Order: sequence, then structure tokens, then C-alpha cells
Amino acid sequence: MQTKKVLPLLAMLPVRNEAGRYLSFVLKRLSPVVSGIVILDDASTDHTADLCRAHPKVLRYRRLPEPLFLKDEALFRSLLWNMTVELNPAWILALDADETLEAKARSELPVLLNRRPADLIRFPIYHFWGNLEYYRVDGMWNPFLYPAACLYRYEQGRTYHWAKRRLHCGRFPVEAYRERGFTAGLRLLHLGYADGKARQNKFLRYRQADPEGEFCPAEHYKSILDPHPELKKWIGERLEVP
Repeated sequence: MQTKKVLPLLAMLPVRNEAGRYLSFVLKRLSPVVSGIVILDDASTDHTADLCRAHPKVLRYRRLPEPLFLKDEALFRSLLWNMTVELNPAWILALDADETLEAKARSELPVLLNRRPADLIRFPIYHFWGNLEYYRVDGMWNPFLYPAACLYRYEQGRTYHWAKRRLHCGRFPVEAYRERGFTAGLRLLHLGYADGKARQNKFLRYRQADPEGEFCPAEHYKSILDPHPELKKWIGERLEVP
């Protein structure tokens, strides 16, 4: 019986109506550092499907007929997870469609993947605010107080379960968060809040999906619209998004 080839690193992304936002930029940045990309589309109504299907590193793409993410994120992410692990990855990088690692990931990721003992790697996440020159540091937006667990060493044959949470269930199954891990110095860049209209829309979606703050503190939701957030100047590569 032929052994299924192991892919060193797969990225998995949830998407919805990303054609006019950051997805092209994110896919271009991901291509040199991953073996392939798996995408689950939450019923996009724009040209996201065309963009994904045309990209050479996208190994799997599926579009749901109806939106699911805000109704049952755990179910959505489990579908994306299953699409990904069927390809037999050694590691899985879980990103959103408006996130990218800084450019030096090309040289640093291979080092991180060979670092032992570690199965779960977190990255300080920089939330750009208003533009791509400043990022937010107050409250739960602090890059170092709340790093994002985005890179996991997949164990073939293991049974995985997802947190029973309709929203904010985590990027990986619960077993991943019990593993040995560390926070890397490599920075994760979140671009979505650089646009004021996108922030407003995100706040409205969360308020509708979680009006009582059951899955995330209501104050954190409200902070999305804070008129005077604490910002710091980005010191790093110049981000030029088309």
C-alpha cells in the first residue's frame, strides 16, 4: 500500500467576500512559505471564488451555499480543519483572510517548524488601525499580552474535538491548546482594522451575533469603535497593499 505523502506546512483560511480586500495580498505572501493553501468560503457573493480557484497554491476550495461562520463558528472551522487534514500536513498554519506573517517568515518559519519540543506556536498579533502605519496596543489589542496561536503540529490518527462555542472557539481543536508551545518573535500582521468602515461593519456583525457578550467581553466589542485608541508607530517592513 502506497504511503500518503506528508505536506510539510499547509495554510487554512476562512473567507467571505474578500475579493476587494486583502486576500490577493495574503495569498501572494503565503505562497513562498507553505506547501499549499486550503480555503473554506462562507457563501461569498463577490468574486472571491474566482480569485481562490485561480491561485496555484490553493489545493482545496469549497464554497458553502449559506453563511455559517457567525451562526456556528466551531462547525465552520471543523469543516475547514477536515478539508485540511485530509491532505496529510505535518504542520497547519491557521490564518484569516486579512492576516499575514511579516516578510521574514520565509527564513524563520522553517526554523520554528524544527524547534522541539513544541507543537503549538503563538505569534504576537499587530492590529493595524486607521492605516498600515500604526497598530493598537491598549486593552486586549496588545500584541504581546494576547498572542495568537496560529501554528500547530498535526498528529495523524489522533481524534480531535472542537470547543462547544458558537463564536470565538479558537483556530484549532481543543487538543491543540493542551500541547507544549511557545510565543515566537515572528510577528502576525492583522490588516482588517486599518479601514474604518470595516471596523464599523465588524462591530455590527458581532453585536448582532453576540448581543449579550456571551462569547467575548462586551467591552472588547465596544472598543472596536473607540474614537481614541492607544496607537504605536509600526517599525518594520513597509506594507504596500494593492
